[in-house]
Parts: sequence; structure tokens; C-alpha cells
Amino acid sequence: ETRDVDQPTDILSFPMHDALEPGVLMKPEIDIPQLYNLGDMMVDVPYVIRRCKEDEEWEYEDDDDRGVSGAMVEEFDPEKRLHMLLVHGMLHLVGYDHIDDEDYEVMVAKEDEILKEIDLLPSQNAKSLTD
Repeated sequence: ETRDVDQPTDILSFPMHDALEPGVLMKPEIDIPQLYNLGDMMVDVPYVIRRCKEDEEWEYEDDDDRGVSGAMVEEFDPEKRLHMLLVHGMLHLVGYDHIDDEDYEVMVAKEDEILKEIDLLPSQNAKSLTD
């Protein structure tokens, strides 16, 4: 309902603050660390489990626009995919989005960079980042 899409999804993010640009938030008006809050995320775990099973049976092609990072569709372990989704959701909380092609490219690059840093990027995608 909040995305004007009448179908289930894996994660929804509700940012507490507007971003000045992707990854850059305004300085909080009240500088009290205990009050820092990027926002909320909701994960549909049963949907993620189902989707992992579906994706394992699905033939992925590089030009398919499924999800944000192609790395996610190649991960069939629900626990690992949940970790990847948390990265995805956190990026939404700090102003990244994938509505248009340019924003999509920026978000995928940042998502893959973080997934590589925390050792969650499958080796095929990690190689493309270093080329």
C-alpha cells in the first residue's frame, strides 16, 4: 500500500529523515545520541523464504531487472539473503532509491560495495567490482 504496489515484498523501509542526497542526512536538530534513529524496516520473512526457493528454480539472466542487486537473486540461503536485505533497507533509510535508472545504478553500486565489504557478495559479482 505504501508503494502503490498490490503485491508482497521482502522489505519495506520507512526513513525518519529526508536525505540531502543518497547517503547524506541533515544534522539532527537535537544532538542527543540516544535519540538517533534512521527509521524503521519491516521484513516479510516467510516471503523471503518462499522467494529463495523460487529463485533457486528460476533461470537468472544478467539483463533481468529483478530486485536491486543481481547478487541477491543468486543467494538462496534465506539467512544470508536476510542480511543482504538489511543492507538494502538501510540504504533506503539513508536516502538511496531505485525508482529510475540513474538512482538504480547508484544504489546497486553502493549495495554491492557494502555486500563485498561484509563478505556477502557472491564471488561472480565481487569479481565484476574489481574489473
